[in-house]
Amino acid sequence: MSTSQTTPKICFIAINSAWYQSNPALYYLSNSLAGLPFNSEIYEFIVSEPLFDVLSTIVHSQSDILCFSAYIWNQLYLKLLIPEIKKLLPRAKIVIGGPSALCDNYQLDESDFIVRGPGEGAFRYLAESGFSLPGGLYEIPAPPLKSLPFLYKAENRETLEGKLVYYECSRGCPYHCIYCLSAKNNRKEQRFDPENSEDKTRLYNELDQLLALKPRTVKFVDRCFNANPDLARLIWDYVIRMDKGCEFHFEIFPELLEAEDLKLLAKAPPHRIRLEAGIQTVNPDIAKACGRVSNWKKAKKSLAFLCQKTQVKLHTDLLAGLPGESIDSVLISLDELASIFPPEIQLGSLKILPDTPMYILAKQRQYLWMNTPSWQVLKSDSLSFEQLSTLNDLARIINLYWNKGEFTSEWISLLNSGKKASQLLLSLLAYHKENHILLHSISREKRYDIFSILFRS
Repeated sequence: MSTSQTTPKICFIAINSAWYQSNPALYYLSNSLAGLPFNSEIYEFIVSEPLFDVLSTIVHSQSDILCFSAYIWNQLYLKLLIPEIKKLLPRAKIVIGGPSALCDNYQLDESDFIVRGPGEGAFRYLAESGFSLPGGLYEIPAPPLKSLPFLYKAENRETLEGKLVYYECSRGCPYHCIYCLSAKNNRKEQRFDPENSEDKTRLYNELDQLLALKPRTVKFVDRCFNANPDLARLIWDYVIRMDKGCEFHFEIFPELLEAEDLKLLAKAPPHRIRLEAGIQTVNPDIAKACGRVSNWKKAKKSLAFLCQKTQVKLHTDLLAGLPGESIDSVLISLDELASIFPPEIQLGSLKILPDTPMYILAKQRQYLWMNTPSWQVLKSDSLSFEQLSTLNDLARIINLYWNKGEFTSEWISLLNSGKKASQLLLSLLAYHKENHILLHSISREKRYDIFSILFRS
Protein backbone atom coordinates (compact mmCIF):
# COMPACT_ATOMS: atom_id res chain seq x y z
CA MET A 1 0.00 0.00 0.00
CA SER A 2 1.02 3.58 -0.62
CA THR A 3 2.70 5.36 2.29
CA SER A 4 1.73 8.77 0.93
CA GLN A 5 -1.80 8.53 2.24
CA THR A 6 -3.44 7.13 5.34
CA THR A 7 -6.50 5.75 3.55
CA PRO A 8 -5.78 3.36 0.64
CA LYS A 9 -7.19 4.38 -2.70
CA ILE A 10 -9.01 2.08 -5.11
CA CYS A 11 -9.42 3.04 -8.74
CA PHE A 12 -12.17 1.28 -10.72
CA ILE A 13 -11.32 1.46 -14.42
CA ALA A 14 -13.69 0.76 -17.30
CA ILE A 15 -12.54 0.48 -20.90
CA ASN A 16 -15.82 0.75 -22.80
CA SER A 17 -16.40 0.19 -26.50
CA ALA A 18 -18.02 3.61 -27.13
CA TRP A 19 -18.28 6.99 -25.40
CA TYR A 20 -21.98 6.61 -24.60
CA GLN A 21 -21.57 3.31 -22.74
CA SER A 22 -20.94 2.69 -19.06
CA ASN A 23 -19.85 -0.25 -16.91
CA PRO A 24 -22.30 -1.38 -14.21
CA ALA A 25 -19.88 -3.93 -12.71
CA LEU A 26 -17.64 -1.19 -11.33
CA TYR A 27 -20.58 0.53 -9.65
CA TYR A 28 -21.54 -2.75 -7.98
CA LEU A 29 -17.98 -3.24 -6.76
CA SER A 30 -17.74 0.32 -5.51
CA ASN A 31 -20.89 -0.27 -3.45
CA SER A 32 -19.39 -3.46 -2.01
CA LEU A 33 -16.81 -1.33 -0.16
CA ALA A 34 -19.49 0.07 2.17
CA GLY A 35 -18.12 0.48 5.71
CA LEU A 36 -14.52 -0.26 4.74
CA PRO A 37 -11.65 2.27 5.03
CA PHE A 38 -10.99 3.00 1.37
CA ASN A 39 -11.22 5.99 -0.93
CA SER A 40 -12.41 5.08 -4.42
CA GLU A 41 -12.90 6.61 -7.83
CA ILE A 42 -14.37 5.35 -11.10
CA TYR A 43 -12.69 6.20 -14.41
CA GLU A 44 -14.32 5.32 -17.72
CA PHE A 45 -12.41 5.32 -21.02
CA ILE A 46 -13.06 3.96 -24.51
CA VAL A 47 -10.97 1.54 -26.57
CA SER A 48 -10.24 4.18 -29.22
CA GLU A 49 -8.44 6.46 -26.74
CA PRO A 50 -4.66 6.62 -27.08
CA LEU A 51 -3.03 4.21 -24.68
CA PHE A 52 -0.65 6.88 -23.39
CA ASP A 53 -3.53 9.20 -22.43
CA VAL A 54 -5.32 6.47 -20.49
CA LEU A 55 -2.07 5.39 -18.87
CA SER A 56 -1.34 8.97 -17.84
CA THR A 57 -4.70 9.41 -16.12
CA ILE A 58 -4.36 6.13 -14.24
CA VAL A 59 -0.80 6.82 -13.11
CA HIS A 60 -1.68 10.31 -11.89
CA SER A 61 -4.48 8.82 -9.77
CA GLN A 62 -1.73 7.34 -7.54
CA SER A 63 -4.03 4.49 -6.56
CA ASP A 64 -3.06 1.50 -4.46
CA ILE A 65 -5.55 -0.91 -6.03
CA LEU A 66 -6.51 -0.85 -9.73
CA CYS A 67 -9.63 -2.78 -10.74
CA PHE A 68 -10.55 -3.77 -14.29
CA SER A 69 -13.44 -5.60 -15.95
CA ALA A 70 -12.27 -7.64 -18.93
CA TYR A 71 -14.60 -8.25 -21.88
CA ILE A 72 -14.27 -9.30 -25.51
CA TRP A 73 -14.14 -5.68 -26.68
CA ASN A 74 -11.41 -4.48 -24.29
CA GLN A 75 -9.33 -7.63 -23.79
CA LEU A 76 -6.59 -6.67 -26.24
CA TYR A 77 -6.47 -3.11 -24.89
CA LEU A 78 -6.01 -4.37 -21.33
CA LYS A 79 -3.30 -6.75 -22.51
CA LEU A 80 -1.38 -3.69 -23.71
CA LEU A 81 -2.32 -1.34 -20.87
CA ILE A 82 -1.72 -3.40 -17.74
CA PRO A 83 1.99 -4.18 -18.37
CA GLU A 84 2.65 -0.44 -18.84
CA ILE A 85 0.88 0.30 -15.56
CA LYS A 86 3.06 -2.28 -13.83
CA LYS A 87 6.15 -0.42 -15.01
CA LEU A 88 5.01 2.92 -13.63
CA LEU A 89 3.08 1.82 -10.53
CA PRO A 90 5.01 -1.28 -9.45
CA ARG A 91 3.54 -1.28 -5.93
CA ALA A 92 -0.08 -1.05 -7.06
CA LYS A 93 -2.09 -4.25 -6.99
CA ILE A 94 -4.31 -5.28 -9.90
CA VAL A 95 -7.74 -6.88 -9.54
CA ILE A 96 -9.22 -8.15 -12.80
CA GLY A 97 -12.59 -9.79 -13.31
CA GLY A 98 -15.27 -10.13 -15.94
CA PRO A 99 -15.99 -12.67 -18.71
CA SER A 100 -12.50 -12.35 -20.24
CA ALA A 101 -10.47 -12.22 -17.04
CA LEU A 102 -9.08 -15.71 -17.65
CA CYS A 103 -8.89 -15.55 -21.43
CA ASP A 104 -5.55 -13.84 -21.90
CA ASN A 105 -2.15 -13.15 -20.40
CA TYR A 106 -2.29 -9.72 -18.75
CA GLN A 107 1.22 -10.13 -17.29
CA LEU A 108 0.06 -10.02 -13.68
CA ASP A 109 2.43 -10.91 -10.86
CA GLU A 110 2.01 -13.01 -7.71
CA SER A 111 0.48 -10.12 -5.73
CA ASP A 112 -2.36 -9.49 -8.20
CA PHE A 113 -5.88 -10.95 -8.12
CA ILE A 114 -8.15 -12.57 -10.70
CA VAL A 115 -11.85 -12.86 -9.84
CA ARG A 116 -13.93 -15.55 -11.52
CA GLY A 117 -17.72 -15.28 -11.74
CA PRO A 118 -19.87 -12.53 -10.19
CA GLY A 119 -17.44 -10.29 -8.36
CA GLU A 120 -19.33 -8.74 -5.44
CA GLY A 121 -18.55 -11.52 -2.95
CA ALA A 122 -14.91 -12.07 -3.93
CA PHE A 123 -14.13 -8.36 -4.10
CA ARG A 124 -15.61 -7.72 -0.66
CA TYR A 125 -13.57 -10.63 0.70
CA LEU A 126 -10.36 -9.20 -0.75
CA ALA A 127 -11.19 -5.70 0.49
CA GLU A 128 -11.90 -6.90 4.03
CA SER A 129 -8.37 -8.32 4.07
CA GLY A 130 -6.96 -4.99 2.92
CA PHE A 131 -5.94 -6.84 -0.26
CA SER A 132 -3.23 -8.48 1.82
CA LEU A 133 -4.15 -12.05 0.82
CA PRO A 134 -1.87 -13.99 -1.54
CA GLY A 135 -2.46 -13.08 -5.15
CA GLY A 136 -4.15 -15.53 -7.47
CA LEU A 137 -7.57 -16.72 -8.53
CA TYR A 138 -10.56 -16.10 -6.26
CA GLU A 139 -14.11 -17.33 -6.75
CA ILE A 140 -16.57 -16.69 -3.94
CA PRO A 141 -20.38 -16.78 -4.23
CA ALA A 142 -21.86 -13.33 -4.64
CA PRO A 143 -24.59 -12.13 -2.28
CA PRO A 144 -28.11 -12.73 -3.61
CA LEU A 145 -29.02 -10.25 -6.32
CA LYS A 146 -32.06 -9.31 -4.23
CA SER A 147 -29.80 -8.12 -1.40
CA LEU A 148 -27.50 -5.89 -3.43
CA PRO A 149 -28.12 -2.15 -3.04
CA PHE A 150 -29.16 -0.06 -6.03
CA LEU A 151 -25.93 0.30 -7.93
CA TYR A 152 -26.01 4.02 -8.76
CA LYS A 153 -25.94 7.11 -6.58
CA ALA A 154 -27.27 10.61 -7.24
CA GLU A 155 -23.73 11.94 -7.66
CA ASN A 156 -23.19 9.53 -10.58
CA ARG A 157 -25.49 11.68 -12.72
CA GLU A 158 -22.60 13.91 -13.81
CA THR A 159 -20.89 10.86 -15.34
CA LEU A 160 -23.93 8.97 -16.61
CA GLU A 161 -26.18 11.70 -17.99
CA GLY A 162 -26.76 11.19 -21.70
CA LYS A 163 -25.19 7.73 -21.69
CA LEU A 164 -26.35 4.15 -22.01
CA VAL A 165 -27.00 3.09 -18.41
CA TYR A 166 -27.27 -0.60 -17.54
CA TYR A 167 -29.62 -2.24 -15.06
CA GLU A 168 -30.61 -5.81 -14.23
CA CYS A 169 -33.58 -7.60 -12.72
CA SER A 170 -32.23 -11.12 -13.04
CA ARG A 171 -29.03 -13.12 -13.31
CA GLY A 172 -28.79 -16.31 -15.27
CA CYS A 173 -30.80 -17.56 -18.21
CA PRO A 174 -33.42 -20.31 -18.51
CA TYR A 175 -31.80 -21.42 -21.78
CA HIS A 176 -28.35 -22.85 -22.41
CA CYS A 177 -27.38 -21.92 -25.96
CA ILE A 178 -24.05 -23.61 -26.59
CA TYR A 179 -22.35 -20.46 -27.97
CA CYS A 180 -23.32 -18.21 -25.05
CA LEU A 181 -21.27 -17.38 -21.96
CA SER A 182 -24.34 -18.29 -19.89
CA ALA A 183 -24.44 -21.84 -21.27
CA LYS A 184 -22.77 -23.31 -18.17
CA ASN A 185 -24.40 -20.94 -15.70
CA ASN A 186 -27.25 -22.47 -13.74
CA ARG A 187 -27.86 -19.33 -11.70
CA LYS A 188 -31.48 -18.19 -11.89
CA GLU A 189 -32.05 -15.22 -9.63
CA GLN A 190 -34.74 -12.56 -9.63
CA ARG A 191 -34.16 -9.20 -7.97
CA PHE A 192 -37.88 -8.62 -7.49
CA ASP A 193 -40.94 -10.75 -6.79
CA PRO A 194 -43.79 -9.18 -8.79
CA GLU A 195 -46.29 -10.56 -6.25
CA ASN A 196 -44.59 -8.86 -3.29
CA SER A 197 -45.79 -5.31 -2.58
CA GLU A 198 -42.50 -4.27 -0.94
CA ASP A 199 -40.55 -5.54 -3.93
CA LYS A 200 -42.83 -3.64 -6.29
CA THR A 201 -42.29 -0.44 -4.32
CA ARG A 202 -38.52 -0.96 -4.38
CA LEU A 203 -38.61 -1.68 -8.11
CA TYR A 204 -40.48 1.54 -8.89
CA ASN A 205 -38.15 3.49 -6.62
CA GLU A 206 -35.09 2.17 -8.43
CA LEU A 207 -36.62 2.93 -11.82
CA ASP A 208 -37.28 6.48 -10.63
CA GLN A 209 -33.64 6.75 -9.55
CA LEU A 210 -32.52 5.52 -12.95
CA LEU A 211 -34.53 8.23 -14.67
CA ALA A 212 -33.11 10.86 -12.31
CA LEU A 213 -29.69 10.13 -13.85
CA LYS A 214 -31.07 11.43 -17.18
CA PRO A 215 -29.62 8.60 -19.27
CA ARG A 216 -29.78 8.39 -23.03
CA THR A 217 -31.01 4.80 -22.79
CA VAL A 218 -31.64 2.36 -19.95
CA LYS A 219 -30.60 -1.10 -21.07
CA PHE A 220 -31.66 -4.14 -19.07
CA VAL A 221 -28.83 -6.66 -19.19
CA ASP A 222 -31.09 -9.62 -18.36
CA ARG A 223 -30.29 -12.44 -20.79
CA CYS A 224 -33.98 -13.14 -21.27
CA PHE A 225 -35.95 -10.22 -19.88
CA ASN A 226 -39.41 -11.76 -20.31
CA ALA A 227 -38.52 -15.12 -18.71
CA ASN A 228 -40.61 -13.84 -15.79
CA PRO A 229 -43.61 -12.46 -17.72
CA ASP A 230 -45.32 -10.91 -14.68
CA LEU A 231 -42.23 -8.89 -13.77
CA ALA A 232 -41.71 -7.92 -17.42
CA ARG A 233 -45.25 -6.56 -17.61
CA LEU A 234 -44.81 -4.55 -14.41
CA ILE A 235 -41.76 -2.86 -15.86
CA TRP A 236 -43.22 -2.36 -19.33
CA ASP A 237 -46.32 -0.80 -17.80
CA TYR A 238 -44.17 1.61 -15.74
CA VAL A 239 -42.07 2.54 -18.78
CA ILE A 240 -45.12 3.13 -20.96
CA ARG A 241 -46.85 5.35 -18.40
CA MET A 242 -43.84 7.48 -17.40
CA ASP A 243 -43.63 11.06 -18.63
CA LYS A 244 -39.86 11.14 -19.16
CA GLY A 245 -38.15 11.10 -22.55
CA CYS A 246 -35.95 8.05 -22.24
CA GLU A 247 -35.64 4.84 -24.25
CA PHE A 248 -35.64 1.44 -22.52
CA HIS A 249 -33.90 -1.53 -24.15
CA PHE A 250 -34.89 -5.14 -23.39
CA GLU A 251 -33.56 -8.43 -24.76
CA ILE A 252 -36.50 -10.79 -25.15
CA PHE A 253 -37.29 -14.33 -26.16
CA PRO A 254 -40.15 -13.81 -28.65
CA GLU A 255 -41.61 -17.28 -28.18
CA LEU A 256 -42.58 -16.27 -24.63
CA LEU A 257 -44.70 -13.29 -25.69
CA GLU A 258 -48.40 -13.74 -25.02
CA ALA A 259 -51.46 -11.78 -26.09
CA GLU A 260 -51.36 -9.82 -22.83
CA ASP A 261 -47.79 -8.71 -23.54
CA LEU A 262 -48.63 -7.61 -27.07
CA LYS A 263 -51.69 -5.68 -25.93
CA LEU A 264 -49.56 -3.84 -23.36
CA LEU A 265 -46.69 -3.11 -25.76
CA ALA A 266 -49.16 -1.67 -28.26
CA LYS A 267 -49.65 1.21 -25.80
CA ALA A 268 -45.98 2.25 -25.87
CA PRO A 269 -45.33 5.72 -27.29
CA PRO A 270 -42.67 6.18 -29.99
CA HIS A 271 -39.00 6.02 -28.94
CA ARG A 272 -39.89 4.52 -25.57
CA ILE A 273 -39.26 0.76 -25.89
CA ARG A 274 -36.63 -1.03 -27.93
CA LEU A 275 -36.80 -4.83 -28.06
CA GLU A 276 -33.94 -7.05 -29.16
CA ALA A 277 -35.14 -10.45 -30.32
CA GLY A 278 -32.52 -13.13 -30.82
CA ILE A 279 -33.84 -15.40 -33.56
CA GLN A 280 -30.43 -16.76 -34.71
CA THR A 281 -32.12 -19.30 -37.02
CA VAL A 282 -35.65 -20.33 -37.97
CA ASN A 283 -34.44 -23.88 -38.68
CA PRO A 284 -35.82 -25.92 -35.73
CA ASP A 285 -33.26 -28.71 -36.06
CA ILE A 286 -30.33 -26.29 -36.03
CA ALA A 287 -31.82 -24.39 -33.07
CA LYS A 288 -32.36 -27.60 -31.11
CA ALA A 289 -28.78 -28.72 -31.73
CA CYS A 290 -27.64 -25.40 -30.27
CA GLY A 291 -29.70 -25.84 -27.10
CA ARG A 292 -32.37 -23.32 -28.09
CA VAL A 293 -36.08 -23.90 -27.63
CA SER A 294 -37.54 -22.71 -30.91
CA ASN A 295 -41.08 -22.11 -32.11
CA TRP A 296 -40.65 -19.86 -35.11
CA LYS A 297 -44.33 -20.00 -36.07
CA LYS A 298 -45.36 -18.47 -32.74
CA ALA A 299 -42.41 -16.07 -32.65
CA LYS A 300 -43.14 -14.88 -36.18
CA LYS A 301 -46.74 -14.07 -35.32
CA SER A 302 -45.73 -12.05 -32.25
CA LEU A 303 -42.93 -10.23 -34.04
CA ALA A 304 -45.23 -9.38 -36.93
CA PHE A 305 -47.69 -7.85 -34.47
CA LEU A 306 -44.91 -5.76 -32.91
CA CYS A 307 -43.89 -4.50 -36.35
CA GLN A 308 -47.39 -3.78 -37.63
CA LYS A 309 -49.43 -2.83 -34.57
CA THR A 310 -47.02 -1.12 -32.17
CA GLN A 311 -44.51 1.72 -32.07
CA VAL A 312 -41.90 -0.46 -30.39
CA LYS A 313 -38.50 -0.41 -32.13
CA LEU A 314 -37.62 -4.01 -32.94
CA HIS A 315 -34.08 -5.23 -33.50
CA THR A 316 -33.75 -8.85 -34.68
CA ASP A 317 -30.66 -11.07 -34.76
CA LEU A 318 -29.57 -13.91 -37.03
CA LEU A 319 -26.34 -15.83 -36.64
CA ALA A 320 -24.21 -17.40 -39.40
CA GLY A 321 -21.96 -20.34 -38.63
CA LEU A 322 -24.16 -22.41 -36.35
CA PRO A 323 -23.33 -26.13 -36.30
CA GLY A 324 -24.79 -27.91 -39.29
CA GLU A 325 -26.35 -24.82 -40.90
CA SER A 326 -25.75 -24.31 -44.61
CA ILE A 327 -25.81 -21.01 -46.47
CA ASP A 328 -29.21 -21.90 -47.93
CA SER A 329 -30.60 -22.34 -44.42
CA VAL A 330 -29.18 -18.95 -43.35
CA LEU A 331 -30.81 -17.28 -46.35
CA ILE A 332 -34.16 -18.95 -45.60
CA SER A 333 -33.96 -17.50 -42.08
CA LEU A 334 -33.25 -14.09 -43.58
CA ASP A 335 -36.23 -14.37 -45.93
CA GLU A 336 -38.55 -15.48 -43.15
CA LEU A 337 -37.44 -12.65 -40.89
CA ALA A 338 -37.64 -10.02 -43.64
CA SER A 339 -41.19 -11.09 -44.46
CA ILE A 340 -42.45 -9.42 -41.27
CA PHE A 341 -40.48 -6.22 -42.04
CA PRO A 342 -38.63 -5.65 -38.75
CA PRO A 343 -36.97 -2.21 -38.63
CA GLU A 344 -33.55 -3.78 -38.00
CA ILE A 345 -32.01 -7.10 -39.01
CA GLN A 346 -28.55 -8.00 -37.80
CA LEU A 347 -26.82 -10.88 -39.55
CA GLY A 348 -23.94 -11.68 -37.24
CA SER A 349 -21.15 -14.23 -37.39
CA LEU A 350 -20.75 -16.89 -34.74
CA LYS A 351 -18.02 -16.25 -32.18
CA ILE A 352 -16.20 -19.25 -30.74
CA LEU A 353 -15.99 -18.02 -27.17
CA PRO A 354 -13.65 -19.79 -24.75
CA ASP A 355 -15.33 -21.60 -21.86
CA THR A 356 -18.49 -22.36 -23.82
CA PRO A 357 -19.74 -25.74 -25.10
CA MET A 358 -19.40 -24.35 -28.63
CA TYR A 359 -15.64 -24.08 -28.14
CA ILE A 360 -15.39 -27.84 -27.59
CA LEU A 361 -17.80 -28.66 -30.41
CA ALA A 362 -15.94 -26.37 -32.80
CA LYS A 363 -12.73 -28.28 -32.14
CA GLN A 364 -14.50 -31.59 -32.69
CA ARG A 365 -16.01 -30.43 -35.98
CA GLN A 366 -12.80 -28.81 -37.22
CA TYR A 367 -14.06 -25.26 -37.27
CA LEU A 368 -11.59 -22.50 -37.97
CA TRP A 369 -11.83 -19.21 -36.11
CA MET A 370 -9.77 -16.14 -35.33
CA ASN A 371 -7.20 -16.44 -32.55
CA THR A 372 -7.96 -12.99 -31.14
CA PRO A 373 -11.15 -11.39 -29.85
CA SER A 374 -13.83 -11.60 -30.92
CA TRP A 375 -12.94 -15.12 -32.12
CA GLN A 376 -15.06 -14.82 -35.24
CA VAL A 377 -15.63 -18.07 -37.11
CA LEU A 378 -13.64 -18.47 -40.35
CA LYS A 379 -15.01 -21.84 -41.41
CA SER A 380 -17.78 -23.94 -39.91
CA ASP A 381 -18.71 -27.56 -40.45
CA SER A 382 -21.15 -26.45 -43.16
CA LEU A 383 -19.87 -23.06 -44.41
CA SER A 384 -16.64 -22.33 -46.23
CA PHE A 385 -14.60 -19.19 -45.63
CA GLU A 386 -15.86 -17.85 -48.97
CA GLN A 387 -19.49 -18.39 -47.93
CA LEU A 388 -18.94 -16.75 -44.55
CA SER A 389 -17.25 -13.83 -46.32
CA THR A 390 -20.31 -13.45 -48.53
CA LEU A 391 -22.62 -13.48 -45.52
CA ASN A 392 -20.38 -10.98 -43.74
CA ASP A 393 -20.64 -8.65 -46.75
CA LEU A 394 -24.37 -9.30 -46.92
CA ALA A 395 -24.67 -8.06 -43.34
CA ARG A 396 -23.16 -4.74 -44.45
CA ILE A 397 -25.63 -4.52 -47.33
CA ILE A 398 -28.48 -5.10 -44.88
CA ASN A 399 -27.17 -2.23 -42.76
CA LEU A 400 -27.01 0.06 -45.78
CA TYR A 401 -30.33 -0.72 -47.45
CA TRP A 402 -32.60 -2.12 -44.74
CA ASN A 403 -31.65 -0.94 -41.28
CA LYS A 404 -31.55 2.77 -42.10
CA GLY A 405 -35.30 2.70 -42.78
CA GLU A 406 -34.96 4.65 -46.03
CA PHE A 407 -36.69 2.19 -48.39
CA THR A 408 -39.47 0.74 -46.27
CA SER A 409 -42.29 1.17 -48.79
CA GLU A 410 -40.08 -0.12 -51.62
CA TRP A 411 -39.14 -3.23 -49.64
CA ILE A 412 -42.78 -3.89 -48.82
CA SER A 413 -43.71 -3.56 -52.49
CA LEU A 414 -40.87 -5.82 -53.64
CA LEU A 415 -41.47 -8.58 -51.10
CA ASN A 416 -45.25 -8.48 -51.50
CA SER A 417 -44.71 -9.02 -55.23
CA GLY A 418 -43.16 -12.39 -54.41
CA LYS A 419 -39.46 -11.53 -54.51
CA LYS A 420 -37.12 -12.85 -51.83
CA ALA A 421 -35.22 -10.47 -49.59
CA SER A 422 -32.08 -12.60 -49.73
CA GLN A 423 -31.93 -12.53 -53.52
CA LEU A 424 -32.55 -8.78 -53.67
CA LEU A 425 -29.85 -8.15 -51.08
CA LEU A 426 -27.43 -10.46 -52.91
CA SER A 427 -28.17 -8.50 -56.10
CA LEU A 428 -27.26 -5.29 -54.31
CA LEU A 429 -24.06 -6.92 -53.06
CA ALA A 430 -23.19 -8.08 -56.58
CA TYR A 431 -23.75 -4.54 -57.91
CA HIS A 432 -21.39 -3.15 -55.28
CA LYS A 433 -18.75 -5.73 -56.11
CA GLU A 434 -19.02 -5.33 -59.88
CA ASN A 435 -18.77 -1.54 -59.63
CA HIS A 436 -16.12 -1.50 -56.87
CA ILE A 437 -18.39 0.39 -54.47
CA LEU A 438 -17.57 0.29 -50.76
CA LEU A 439 -19.92 -1.47 -48.37
CA HIS A 440 -19.84 1.43 -45.92
CA SER A 441 -19.61 5.23 -45.79
CA ILE A 442 -21.90 5.76 -48.79
CA SER A 443 -23.93 8.94 -49.03
CA ARG A 444 -27.70 8.81 -48.85
CA GLU A 445 -27.95 10.05 -52.43
CA LYS A 446 -25.69 7.26 -53.63
CA ARG A 447 -27.75 4.66 -51.77
CA TYR A 448 -30.91 5.98 -53.43
CA ASP A 449 -29.31 5.81 -56.86
CA ILE A 450 -28.17 2.22 -56.36
CA PHE A 451 -31.42 1.03 -54.83
CA SER A 452 -33.49 2.62 -57.58
CA ILE A 453 -31.65 0.44 -60.10
CA LEU A 454 -32.74 -2.64 -58.19
CA PHE A 455 -36.28 -1.37 -57.69
CA ARG A 456 -36.76 -0.62 -61.40
CA SER A 457 -35.53 -4.07 -62.36
